[in-house]
Amino acid sequence: MKLTYRGVNYEYDIPTVDMIEGEVAGKYRGQDWNYRYPRHIPGPNKYGGTNYTTKRDSQGGDRDSAAVRTPGAVESYPTVVEVAQVHQANICNILDRRKQAAKANGDERLLRLLEIESRQMVC
Repeated sequence: MKLTYRGVNYEYDIPTVDMIEGEVAGKYRGQDWNYRYPRHIPGPNKYGGTNYTTKRDSQGGDRDSAAVRTPGAVESYPTVVEVAQVHQANICNILDRRKQAAKANGDERLLRLLEIESRQMVC
């Protein structure tokens, strides 16, 4: 295809991509239309981190449905008590760094305030 931009002529060749037809996605004016995927990219099988199967997968796909439902794949989240303990430890670490900086700068007033805060936080 010959194109011109600001007086410069150039030839543009549109790259061809080998596409495969997916399942029927819907109808438009009475005609079926399908999803199309580039051949080098497999069709989607994940959405938002959860697995799902399409018609193509369930008709004889190579996925093992027992492997998808393994109980070891379930993540456990920390409890409220564990989160509170980590939060308390982080606050105490920050407080210690601030006390070290106050000592290095020779700021006795700030150091006394940080000591009081450290006693209140039970660090």
